[in-house]
Amino acid sequence: MNPRVVFRVNAGVVLAIGASMLVPLAISLLYGDGSWRSFVVPGAAMVVLGVAGLRLSRPPRTASAKAVGYVSNRDVYLSVTLAWVLAAALGGTPYLVEGTFGSLLDSTFEAMSGFTTTGATLLSDIEAETPSILFWRSMTQWLGGVGIVVLFVAVAPALGVGAARLLGAEVSGLTQTRLTPRIADTAKALIVVYLAISLVQTVALLVVGMSLYDAVVHTFTTVATGGFSPKTASIGFYDSVAVEAVIVFFMTISGVSFSLYYLLYTRRRFDVVLDRELLAYLGVILGATLFVWVVLVFEGTYGASAGPALRDSVFAVTSVITTTGFVTADFDTWDTAARVVLVLLMFVGGCAGSTAGGIKVIRMIIVFRTVFQDVFRMVHLRAVTPLKLGGRVIPEGVRLAVLGLFAAWIVVFGAATFLIALQGNLTPISSATAVAATLNVVGPGLGQVGASESYEVVNPFGRAVLVACMLLGRLEIFTALALLSPAFWKR
Repeated sequence: MNPRVVFRVNAGVVLAIGASMLVPLAISLLYGDGSWRSFVVPGAAMVVLGVAGLRLSRPPRTASAKAVGYVSNRDVYLSVTLAWVLAAALGGTPYLVEGTFGSLLDSTFEAMSGFTTTGATLLSDIEAETPSILFWRSMTQWLGGVGIVVLFVAVAPALGVGAARLLGAEVSGLTQTRLTPRIADTAKALIVVYLAISLVQTVALLVVGMSLYDAVVHTFTTVATGGFSPKTASIGFYDSVAVEAVIVFFMTISGVSFSLYYLLYTRRRFDVVLDRELLAYLGVILGATLFVWVVLVFEGTYGASAGPALRDSVFAVTSVITTTGFVTADFDTWDTAARVVLVLLMFVGGCAGSTAGGIKVIRMIIVFRTVFQDVFRMVHLRAVTPLKLGGRVIPEGVRLAVLGLFAAWIVVFGAATFLIALQGNLTPISSATAVAATLNVVGPGLGQVGASESYEVVNPFGRAVLVACMLLGRLEIFTALALLSPAFWKR
């Protein structure tokens, strides 16, 4: 293991978080909300520590390029996991200084929910917070969406060949890590796409009547598929079809692999719109929306009003499958069949290489293809049926990795649900969906942690478990679990 690499990456993360606090500081001064102290002290301390850490971890001039450039997988896993833990712990300090939360666990919960783009919150009255605190809360999701480590690779590519693996640990799913010959240019390309979508959505929200402040903070949490809102009622506060249409559109495109946008723009690869994962993703959204709508109409949830039922169905399905977590209606009051579909969509998630959470559509395709293939082989014992996707054969190693991740996801979900259920005042539905919503970085669950509720009801032990679920879900389990293996720490 190379401690210098781990130290340098995390020093860069500390510096990035500290420098980012200049933005909410400016918002605080602009609004005169009195929260500027919550950003000055922790922000300045992080900048000083980050700069000092980068200087101290600078490789000696006499070191060979080979010695400096080598980065092992253990360095990557440890660097990335520590980066997210540090981000949550340090990103929550403004909440502590402000007095929003009285404990490090609670501030870390809110910050982890932000940086991992989960959207679960401990705040029951969001409007009670100052504009700058809420701006920082949303900004953490925007920073987490693109990935703190990706940002660091883009602005300080000092890891040589290790940067590719560092970026690979950040970009989720079965997607190509390199879009350009240089890994730093790949990171920058992803950030440019991210910024472009953010800018367009901000303008669109301004056009449909949102204030500049609301447009920016909702853009932060839509493009990041995070779901934090400065309103307790979330998007339902605006009661506007135009606002909801803009949010739905940008939630949908944010759940698509960003590499497809890059290929579409730079190489005029129009065939990317025929990508199997993209088509399946859009198909699931359409099918689930129609199913939920029919259930709501058939059960009379909205009376004889099919229009409002369709409007809320479209928004809820899109919000859940993209793991954004915005709400316009309390879907906890819907029919059981509709709620079950929403819970299943939490696990599906968006496309690989997007800001969405969940297992990812491409992996679910491989899992189902494997099941159908095994059933076919039971009937045709001598058949040779390679697993194909889009005309390409899926390597056996990839298939096994996907099945392993799927199994690990279910095991973690079951174990975490058991731990949360130890809290006696939570219902089984609340316990299970709290884990599902945090492990899949969705945000709202059902029951006592539903769309109109917060996670205040969860006790400190349960909150710690859910913080771990957010981290595991954001890093897709194996990156973080690798650190628990005794073999990881052996020389």
